[in-house]
Amino acid sequence: MGQNDLHLGVLGERLAHTLSPEIHADLLKQQHISGTYEKFEMTREEVAGLFSWMDEHHISGLNVTIPYKEVLYRMVDVLDDAAKEIGAVNTVLRKDGISYGYNTDYIGVTSMFEKAGVDLSGKKIVILGSGGACRALIYGFHEKGAGAITVSARNESAKCALKESFPYIALSTLDDIPGGDIIINTTPVGMYPNTGISPVNADVLSRFQVAADIVYNPLVTEFLRIAQENGLQIVTGLMMLVDQAIGSEEIWLGKKLDYHMGNTIHDELAKRF
Repeated sequence: MGQNDLHLGVLGERLAHTLSPEIHADLLKQQHISGTYEKFEMTREEVAGLFSWMDEHHISGLNVTIPYKEVLYRMVDVLDDAAKEIGAVNTVLRKDGISYGYNTDYIGVTSMFEKAGVDLSGKKIVILGSGGACRALIYGFHEKGAGAITVSARNESAKCALKESFPYIALSTLDDIPGGDIIINTTPVGMYPNTGISPVNADVLSRFQVAADIVYNPLVTEFLRIAQENGLQIVTGLMMLVDQAIGSEEIWLGKKLDYHMGNTIHDELAKRF
C-alpha cells in the first residue's frame, strides 16, 4: 500500500474530546502525505474482531487510548520491547496480515522534557500517581538514565504491581514524598472541569527544581501554578501528546521524523487551554 492511500485512526471507547485527528492531520500535511485519520469508537466485543476489521477497511495504523491499551497488549502478534516492559500498547501497525504493538507514550514524555531543556540523566524524579500512564513514564525516565525514580501514590496494590514490573523504583505515600529534582503529576487532580486543586501543596513543591504535569486541560494546572509561584521551572503536558503522535507516525511511515514538526500544532492547540 502506498503512502497516498494511508488510512489511520484512533481507537477508544469514547473519543469526543480527542485531539489526535487534528494533530495527525497537521503532521501528514507537513509531509505532503494524503491519508485519512478517523475516530473509531468500539465496544470490548467489537475490539475482539479488530484485526480483520482493519484488513477489511484497509487501515494500516491505529493509536489506542483508554481503556484498550492493555487489551491490545494481549492481542497483537508482535510486541516491541518498550511495549513489552510497559505492559500497554498505544500504537498498532497492521502489515501483511500481522499486527505489531508499540508504545510511544514514553517517547512523548521524554521528548517533552528535552524540548523544555530539562536533562533527565542522573535526576531524582518523583511521579505522583500509580495509574496507567505511570508505567510509560518509569520506562522513559529509566531509559534516559534517571538517578532515582519514586512513585508516590495512595493505591498500595497498584504501587506494589509497579515495583514488581520495575524493581529499580522506590515507593512512598503522598504523606512522605521525598525531595528531588523533578516532580511530575500523572493523577487527574486539577484536570478540567475540576480545576483549582493540586495533588500536593507548596511545601512539597518547594523541595524540587522542576514540576511537570501530564494533564493539559488546563495547560497550566493549579499544581503548575503553585510550582511557578515558588520559583520552579514548569513543563506543561500538551507536548507529550503531540510528540507521542510523532512517534506513532515514525512507526506507520517507517522513517525518522524531526520532532520539531509538532511545535506549530502544539502552539495552536495550547491557545484553547
